[in-house]
Parts: sequence; C-alpha cells; structure tokens
Amino acid sequence: MISEAWSKRRYPKSFVSKLIEADGETSETTVWLDFSKDHNYLDIHKYKYFTEKYDEVSRMLYSMITQPEKFCY
Repeated sequence: MISEAWSKRRYPKSFVSKLIEADGETSETTVWLDFSKDHNYLDIHKYKYFTEKYDEVSRMLYSMITQPEKFCY
C-alpha cells in the first residue's frame, strides 16, 4: 500500500487515500499481534517490540496523511 501511495504522490488526494488504506492494514496487524501474544506465539518482549514499531509506523503514516504537501509534487 505504501508503495502504491508513493506512486500516486502526483495526486495528493489519491496519495492520502492509499495512505489511509495502508493505515487500515497496519491496524489489522495489531489484531494479529494481540492474538499471537494471547496464544503464546510471541513472548511479551517481542510483543512490546512489535507494538512499539507499529506505533512508530502509525505516527509516520499519520504525519504523511495530514501533511501530504511535504511528499507530493
């Protein structure tokens, strides 16, 4: 999704739309992280590591969504 958004950066609305889709996909990842932790596929340290990385990616996507002019041409 992010690469699709990047290819649409000439069109700010399309760029933002693809980023919103990417953010939705990352949200789905948290469900799988929770599931993996709850069923002991991930220990708590790995779970925390991955959820922190998710938060970082989510903040980056939010920044790109709210400020597309920094990325579009």
